[in-house]
Amino acid sequence: MTNTTLNRIIAAVVFVASFGVYLLTLAPTVVFWDVGEFIAAAKMMQVPHPPGSPLFLLLTRFAMMIPVAADQAVRAHMLSALLSALAILFGYLATVKVVEIFRGAPADLLDRITVYGSSAIGALALAYSTSYWGNSIEAEVYGASMLFLNAILWLILRWRERSESRGNEKYLLLIAYLIGLSLGVHLLALLAIFPVLMIIYFRKFEFTVSSFLKFALVAFGVFIVVYPGIVKYLPGMMDGDFMGKKSVVMEYLPWLIIAAIAYGVYSSYQKKQKLLHIGLLAMLLIIIGYTTYVQVVIRSNANPPMNENEPSNLARLTAYLGREQYGDAPLFMPRRYSQEPHQQGIYTKYSSDYDFMFRYQLNHMFFRYLFWNFIGAEGDAQDSGVSWSSTFGIPFIIGFLGMFAHFKRDWKIALVLLAAFIILGPVLALYQNQQEPQPRERDYFYVGAFFIFSIWITVGIVSLIDWMRTLTKEHSLRTAFTVAIVVVLLAAIPGQLLKASWKDHNRSGNYVAWDYSYNMLQSCEQDAILFTNGDNDTFPLWYLQDVEGVRRDVRIVNLSLVNTPWYIKQMKATPYYTEAKAVPISLSDNQIESIQPVIWEPRQIDLPVTQEAIARYGVTDTSVIRTGKITFLMRNTLEVGQTRAIRIQDIMVRDIIYTNQWKRPIYFAVTCAPDSKIGLDEYLWFHGLTWRFEPRKVNREDLGLDKRILEANLNDEPEGFSTTPRYGYKWRGIADTTVYFDENTTRLMLNYRSAFIRLAMYYMNVEGNPVKGIETLDRMEKLMPREKIPMGWELMSDLANIYDRFGRKDKYEELAGELETTARALIKAGQANVNSYYNPYRVLLDIYEVRKDHRKSLDLLQELQVQFPQDPNLRARIESLKLQVAHDDSAARVAGK
Repeated sequence: MTNTTLNRIIAAVVFVASFGVYLLTLAPTVVFWDVGEFIAAAKMMQVPHPPGSPLFLLLTRFAMMIPVAADQAVRAHMLSALLSALAILFGYLATVKVVEIFRGAPADLLDRITVYGSSAIGALALAYSTSYWGNSIEAEVYGASMLFLNAILWLILRWRERSESRGNEKYLLLIAYLIGLSLGVHLLALLAIFPVLMIIYFRKFEFTVSSFLKFALVAFGVFIVVYPGIVKYLPGMMDGDFMGKKSVVMEYLPWLIIAAIAYGVYSSYQKKQKLLHIGLLAMLLIIIGYTTYVQVVIRSNANPPMNENEPSNLARLTAYLGREQYGDAPLFMPRRYSQEPHQQGIYTKYSSDYDFMFRYQLNHMFFRYLFWNFIGAEGDAQDSGVSWSSTFGIPFIIGFLGMFAHFKRDWKIALVLLAAFIILGPVLALYQNQQEPQPRERDYFYVGAFFIFSIWITVGIVSLIDWMRTLTKEHSLRTAFTVAIVVVLLAAIPGQLLKASWKDHNRSGNYVAWDYSYNMLQSCEQDAILFTNGDNDTFPLWYLQDVEGVRRDVRIVNLSLVNTPWYIKQMKATPYYTEAKAVPISLSDNQIESIQPVIWEPRQIDLPVTQEAIARYGVTDTSVIRTGKITFLMRNTLEVGQTRAIRIQDIMVRDIIYTNQWKRPIYFAVTCAPDSKIGLDEYLWFHGLTWRFEPRKVNREDLGLDKRILEANLNDEPEGFSTTPRYGYKWRGIADTTVYFDENTTRLMLNYRSAFIRLAMYYMNVEGNPVKGIETLDRMEKLMPREKIPMGWELMSDLANIYDRFGRKDKYEELAGELETTARALIKAGQANVNSYYNPYRVLLDIYEVRKDHRKSLDLLQELQVQFPQDPNLRARIESLKLQVAHDDSAARVAGK
């Protein structure tokens, strides 16, 4: 068997091993974050958040048309799995070439095992690393982006082998076209320009400091021409705009540039100016590849339901590509630039901008992720640290040593890879200038750097084998050493990574995103307006409406996007679906375009209430009936110095509520922040996952919930699913202990638990029916068992007290036992905040009071007195407990006699 045949067979095995694992761990439907948005956008060829990823949407749309699975989200996930596995295949092939450059082609069986076996280990280490695996099992852009990056690296290494052969230029031209195409997926592969040019330099030019510096300037210039030149400025120039300046001349300049490039391609070919010909043709191919963005303008003009930033012309496309809705972060300094009050407080943890840059932006937001992937993570909680327990750091140690070994054996390619690692990792982290805290982990940004590190894992293994082989000339021992190292490290690196990450990455059986979104939509009445907060209470809902056709009558108003004029106008316009109605907005388009935050002092606001609304909502408040209005206090939500203001979203919530005139039901998702409700809290009635706005005040007697609707949502379980209004929540897979939930999903379960606890308290406080209250809590535990969905000790404390009030001492003691252990551990760890209502000392004292264990109460307070020796209230309570303990002891002695 030839080297080529064996190499291809192992590449196929690596592909199957990757693709098979990804298929086994796919989610059975939509998941949280951007996935729902991307699938919904692909289904109807819509315009998602910038920069749009038009090529990825085209590929996903095609994949969704292939009936390989009933659920269309699964089809989209499978595409991502396929592209990610193909990227691993190309990563393997590229790694083989890196090794062969410094070691030569395999000459015998031992060489084959060394080169191909080690390369397979490195490739699979990347395939089963936590960040790469997580990207590969959901419909995200990073798998496709990595396919471009790995294929480009493989192509340039293949060109290096054939650089003196006739027709070698085809590899360079294909690379240029792939870079252009990759822009329609993600900008990650664009960064491959630097390693590509470095390989060309080292292959074609003699290294000197002077020539390398000249090359560096040329490489940087080429990158600037592509980004931001072609990517950001070229579309704007076609609209007569360049860097914010309008000019009629500019409208023709880009066409003249493209024509000049095309003519240059022809002229240089005629004159046999090879280098110029290849350079200009490569530039033309990048532009041709980039034309996938024409789709964004075309689809925006079709006015689909999702049309973010509305890039319907070249000027708007330029703003879209520039991600202007996200604002600009300083490129260099300051690093701590945010003016948000909560971030200003966080900044005090750092002594300077440089301290923030090194400790947070580099160490926490890049190197921690590198360690996560090749050492291990402490857990799935956000900001988790590094744990050596699962892999013992073997992948990282081998890769780290492999980097040094690479420089010793082939410093040129090692330098190329080091440059790629730095650009795809630390430089990218610094370029983004991320602020603390982030809404989610950002490890997926750096999978390119992790790919480079996986190559060094291979180099490290090859170097280890070669060193071991120098210890003996006995062929049988060399064979044994080689096979043993490959087999052991195959188990210790990809094998252990697979084992360690399987549970966290197995999405099979996880329906939470679909069901949670369905339940939220079904909490709303016909033609409702639903205010949502962020990605996870919006994108899966878009998916259900656009892909599954569920509750298209509900108009979702995202409170983050409603701060932008384009989104406000889309909400106001005639909706895409005939089932839906326009959101009532009184502002004209001109007013919307010029909308800004306004100065605002807290004030009482009157809202008229129609007689029809009074009758429909059963208002009994005589003042509302008499005056025909309700009143609420609208506070400011911004404060800069002495100036108070409200945000655009506050203006729009108020305008929508006023303009609606109670004609359509209005809801807020329970995930909406308190300050997003503009002071309407007294008029919001609880329906489970939403609050309905009504013209009647919440009072203590009814606890602000609609019993009939909440009972139906929590207790009814109608078969199948409905695209029209129907109460009754879905709970698929929540109680299944084999289904893994991450921290975000577990946190969302609190919203369900809150609904059950509220209903149980209603039965107790309003109806005086503890039996139904207990049944409600028991149903909560059945649907969301604590062993599956961990419960915070604070909520557990409240729940224990409820059981005590309901007279269920068995349930109380079950929870109290867990609480006592947790509270003691928190005190021992020094994590007891005595100034908080929820503090371990109070929890323990409550438990001992219920048990009438005065001795333990006394011991606990005496322990606390060490911290607060002068507290008179504490001293008085201790003296009282001493008397009680003495009385208990006396009573015990009498009982003993």
